[in-house]
Formats: sequence, C-alpha cells, structure tokens
Amino acid sequence: MKIEDWKSAGPNAPLYRELASLDLLPNLAELDFFGFTVVPPEKVGPPEFHTAVREALTGVIEARFGAPGADGLTWKDANQIFRLILWEHRVFEELLMNPAGLGLVQSLLGTNCILSLFDGWVKGPGEGRTPIHMDHWDFTRKTFAPEPNSANFNYLVTDYSAADGAISFVPGSNRWHRAPSPAEVKYWADRAHPVEAPAGSMVIWGDQTWHGSFARENVGERLMILGTFSRPYMQTQEPFRDTVTDAALARNPVRFAGLMDVYGAFPFGKEDADARRLTANVNNSVLEIAEYRSLFDREPAGDSVSIRPRYDYETFDREQWEAGRQARMARARARSAED
Repeated sequence: MKIEDWKSAGPNAPLYRELASLDLLPNLAELDFFGFTVVPPEKVGPPEFHTAVREALTGVIEARFGAPGADGLTWKDANQIFRLILWEHRVFEELLMNPAGLGLVQSLLGTNCILSLFDGWVKGPGEGRTPIHMDHWDFTRKTFAPEPNSANFNYLVTDYSAADGAISFVPGSNRWHRAPSPAEVKYWADRAHPVEAPAGSMVIWGDQTWHGSFARENVGERLMILGTFSRPYMQTQEPFRDTVTDAALARNPVRFAGLMDVYGAFPFGKEDADARRLTANVNNSVLEIAEYRSLFDREPAGDSVSIRPRYDYETFDREQWEAGRQARMARARARSAED
C-alpha cells in the first residue's frame, strides 16, 4: 500500500514512511503486540557513535562517583540512577535525537511529545534489582486509556543478559491496562522475559508494559542510559525547559526545542498562553498541529528558536493579548482557505 500524506492521518504518515526506511516496521508490530521492542546496534548508529556514548557515560560516572575498581565490585548491591546527564556531553544530545529511538517513541506518544528524563544507570553484582512494575503513575484512575502517557528508551552501554542483570518484560502486558497486584509482582519476578542484547541496542516500551530486572550475577557494571518521554500536557520529571541554553537549541534541529518544551503553552498566567510562541510551529501542548519534523533533520535551528522567556504570571498585557487574537484569526483564515 502506498502511504500518502492523508490529512486524516496527520503526522503519522510521514513518520511511518521514515520508520519503514529504517527497517523498523517489525519493531512497530512488536510494540503493539508485546509492549516492547529491541533495536539492534547497527540500526541505532555506527561503531564510533557507540564508542563515544560509552566513553561519555563512563566519564560522567567517574566525575560524580569516582572510577570503579578493577575487581568489578565497586557497585556491589547497587542499582543506581544518576539524574540529568543530558548536558554533560554533546553525544547525549545526538542520542536523544536518534531516529530509531525517537521515531518509535513518537509512534507511541505523538510527534509533539516532550522529554521528561534523561538519566544514566549503573548496576553492580549482588541482589539489587527492579521489581515488576509499570510506568503509568496516574494512581488517581482505576482504568487506563489504550494509549500510553509516557514511553522509554533504554540505550544499552554494556551487553545485556539475565546474568548481567538485564531488564525484563511481561510480553503482552501492555494490553492488560492495569497495574500488577502484589502477588503478580512476586510471580513474575523470575518469570519475566530478560532482554539479551549487545551493547548499542535500544529497548523501547510504553508506560503500561510490566517490566523489572534480574539481579546481576556477574562482576563488573551494567551500564545504561534512560530516556523518558511524555505527552506534552504532562509535568516533566526533570527541568529541561529551565536548564536548556540558547546555545544547545541553536546547535540542534528544531525538533530538539520541542522536546525541551520551550514553546509549550503551560502554565498559564493572566495572559493565558503566549500566542506569539505558540505560532512558531515548533510544538503544541495539546494538538499535533506543528509541521512534521523529519527524524533525519540535522539542520541546526540557529536563532530561529530561543529559550522560554521568564514570565510575570500576574501581569496582563493587552497588546500581547491583541497580538494573540490576531494570530488566532489568521490561523482560522488559513485553515478555511485550505478546506
């Protein structure tokens, strides 16, 4: 079937074509049927990219915690996340924009999703492990929507196996739309499917898939980078909107600014949303109305994007309100002309 730019499909049509060009359609099916997928290293990047990511992550670990000992026991019984590493090395920005990882995440959350976490993870030998759980943290609702609110990629910096303390999944649990009971957490602890994959692979899943990890039997460290993305109306877990710089926005493509949510509408003040920034065609907090940004776009945004202004939420600027009204009217006229 020829995939055309059907208006009813919105950005899903060009996204699908690009995922097909990356030979990732089987991964799309695996996400749907089983709730997780593994992208092999050769579809993530060349060997020199994987080397650069590993060196960057080990550099962060040494800077924060000191160099691990040669005996492989420095991180014994540890299962340690270390936060907000995105700005520690430029290669992490490349990893964030990786077409395979970002493309599959966007297939789950939409092309206007934003970045919520970008962390490192180190796990040593011993009993440390992650219990079976799901990442859908809205405990205020007893029923869940079919679609996830958030999605993750794990970039494997070291080889994964059950004996290495690999992440594990309960295949098909993404369709159950509920959290595991305490009895199920215990039952699936050693029955879940371990991901056995080489370093450089990416594991992607949505927030309703049950997962955990095995204890690490081998000496040495299991290393991984976690990226968590969310729908744009949700609160992020790390403050990328506040920590990103104009320099980082300028050297990356426009989609990077969308992931940082510097053009998102929320939170409102007396002036409501900043209509001048909402019309910048970067992203939107509710609808996928921005121009589709190719997974392969590497053109630096330069000065076409900027960090979020510091707003005085208690001030009402009538001139800005009028500018926003005029912008909304212009958009309405443009839509009418298209129809």
